[in-house]
Amino acid sequence: MMDTRSMETITFLGAVLGVASHLGYFIRGEYHLQSTRILALFVFSPAILFFTILRYENNNSYFEAGKVTAIVTGSYTTTLVTSMLIYRAFFHPLRAFPGPLSLKLSKFSHVFYIAKKSRNYIFAGELFKQYGEFVRIGPNELITTSPQAVAAILGPGSKCSKSPWYDSVIYPNKSLNLERDRVAHDKRRKIWDRAFNVKALREYEGRVIGFTDELVAQLHANSGKAVNASRWFNFFAFDIMGDMAFSKSYDMLKTGEQHGMIKLLQEAMAPLGTLTPIDWILPLLQDLPGLSADVKKFLQYNKEKTTERKTYTPKYPDLFSYLINAEKQSDDPIYKDPRWFIGDCGLVIVAGSDTISTTLTHMFYHLARSPRIFAKLRAELDSFYKPGSETEFKDLQEATYLNGVINETLRLHPPTPSGLQRQTPPRGIIIGSIFIPGNVTISTPFYSLGRLESCYKDAEEFIPERWGEKPEMILNKAVFVPFSLGPFACVGKQLALMELRNVTARIMKEFKFEFAPGEDGSALLENSRDTFTMALEPLMLVFTKRTN
Repeated sequence: MMDTRSMETITFLGAVLGVASHLGYFIRGEYHLQSTRILALFVFSPAILFFTILRYENNNSYFEAGKVTAIVTGSYTTTLVTSMLIYRAFFHPLRAFPGPLSLKLSKFSHVFYIAKKSRNYIFAGELFKQYGEFVRIGPNELITTSPQAVAAILGPGSKCSKSPWYDSVIYPNKSLNLERDRVAHDKRRKIWDRAFNVKALREYEGRVIGFTDELVAQLHANSGKAVNASRWFNFFAFDIMGDMAFSKSYDMLKTGEQHGMIKLLQEAMAPLGTLTPIDWILPLLQDLPGLSADVKKFLQYNKEKTTERKTYTPKYPDLFSYLINAEKQSDDPIYKDPRWFIGDCGLVIVAGSDTISTTLTHMFYHLARSPRIFAKLRAELDSFYKPGSETEFKDLQEATYLNGVINETLRLHPPTPSGLQRQTPPRGIIIGSIFIPGNVTISTPFYSLGRLESCYKDAEEFIPERWGEKPEMILNKAVFVPFSLGPFACVGKQLALMELRNVTARIMKEFKFEFAPGEDGSALLENSRDTFTMALEPLMLVFTKRTN
């Protein structure tokens, strides 16, 4: 039977071990990719301790061994958690930054909020109103609306790197937009740049026109009927993405039916919206059998899609033509590792589709809502735009008001509204007059940046003129970064703008449209979910053939 002194001793040893493991291990370095091993250690260590006591302490019964194990485990866990909470509240380098106490102590409260509403960018906006320009939203995480922060953490000269979250999204695979190592990223980026240079974009023009024709034909076929515009824009974006990436359209515009891949993508993206705050949980879900099945299905789809693409040579080059050629022509592992092909397949599916459909849907919401803006855009297009002309894309590129409408949509409804996480360098950085400690995760939510009255006059209003005839309405253009900037900026920006201009101009040229009966856009604005990109609610519009 264990005496009181022995119990005190083992309790003390467990407590010392708990504090030591926190201060000596958990706050030093990154362990998000070791989450499965750490969980296994926590699960199996008590059992190992129990059987060790039984084997080497012959006088102990099962009860005594269990008692000692419970005391050590309980003491260790209690002091570990207590040490973490005390450190985060009173000694962490971010202790002076304002924010809710629950978020300072743990990211689980953040996950709880997102799980209820999946509108992280709205939550961030509420925090800024309450706490100011810098808000601590995690034990080691800040968000900010400081205009100076954009260049400091995203710009070409930034010393920041991508945060640990990027390792976790499609673990153990890799992709261009998720690669944290700058050298590896830049190597892979060179191939992508070839796929989106001026020559390549010129070759894509015919594809853009072809899918725009299919969308317009469907709108004519449904003339006078209420149609879900967000659905048709989603079909357009996915079909054109499939053709440009793999030379095989998903044919949703032709059939009017949703391809199973869209549902697969939506199910895979859903955990990102909820679990993004906790970077260690996604690898854990990937490793444990039976969990994260939707993500695994999507990754398996990507694997099958890239394997299929390698079996044929398209008539005209597509994105994977450049990636496959690099694999054949170089011995560098970065071009041959199959994890890159699986990850890059997912990248092009998400970035090449969700962003386009999100922008088109919100743009047509504003055009339907404002007859003035609709009439002004149509007048501009009528003055020069000739579909099918040799200079069609060049002419649209220079259309001031059309570009203003697109920019205003991207300002108020950025495709990645919660922004992009970065990690400060070990020495920290200075933003304005604020010192940000080293190895801290920080981001600038694009949704909040776009609504800063300090940067835009009448910031909540949709006013395309601010990008043309009324430049005085933009007080600080540096915060407008819907495609990010610097070395990690969106490689497909010009292609995305080309698609947005062409499909908007064609629809404006051939149709008039308005909200369907009972529609006012509130469901789109209030119920669409933030899953890193946006999962949109329907927008019901009625398109009718233009008669004047």
